[in-house]
Amino acid sequence: MFEIQYIVIGLVQGITEFLPISSSGHLILISALTDWSDQGIFTDIAVHVGTLGAVVMYLRKYIKNIIIDFFSFKKNYFTKNHLWGIKIIIATIPALVVGFIVYEYLMDYLRNIIVIAWSSIIFGIILYFADRKKNSTKKWDDLNFLEAIIIGFFQVLAFIPGASRAGVTITGARILNVKRESAAIFSMLLSIPIIIASLALSVIDIYTSNNSELNLIGPLVATIVSFITAFISIHFMMRILHYTNFNIFIIYRIILGITLLSIYA
Repeated sequence: MFEIQYIVIGLVQGITEFLPISSSGHLILISALTDWSDQGIFTDIAVHVGTLGAVVMYLRKYIKNIIIDFFSFKKNYFTKNHLWGIKIIIATIPALVVGFIVYEYLMDYLRNIIVIAWSSIIFGIILYFADRKKNSTKKWDDLNFLEAIIIGFFQVLAFIPGASRAGVTITGARILNVKRESAAIFSMLLSIPIIIASLALSVIDIYTSNNSELNLIGPLVATIVSFITAFISIHFMMRILHYTNFNIFIIYRIILGITLLSIYA
């Protein structure tokens, strides 16, 4: 049963991390619906390493161009270059600041199934109205600094379990008329510094806890599972968006929220 726990956690994290349905909310539900003990910080790090590897592999061409662009400080850089890296930094700052406060002081108060249910429904409905624009041709790299900051403040809402970091950033991008596939790509790019920051905080927690007894096999399995499922999940979402909208995810969110409220409210 212990090994199954790591496999399930890896599956859930990998499948939900980049879809607009909330990975943190689903992980809390697993804890609430089973008698499994807390998997621990080290396993949290493991599954995030897996999903980080998946998104970096999928977006490797974008990441390469962003790095080249960021370090090519030539003449007239701020007027001629795309400023991809700077826009990502700007959009990440609000979440880093608020995220540290939430991580230190508020996380335990937000881990509530009723909160997950309502935020799943409410933010799903908001995404539905934001996604109704049909003729958008704007790409994420066309965003200006102010628009990048606006999406950054949307990302802050992701600290509400069930809201979904991918969901709120995609919602913000769609409100700003970014086309669906490009909004999803920008959302995934924004996940990279956030995942790295959460990994850093988790590593600090492990270091300060002086826990020398770490089970490496289970977290390693969870890492592999989360990497594979996240990579497949990203392909699945981008394939769907090539043909249609986010409705399948919105319907799932609303059904999930209503089900949870009917059981726990």
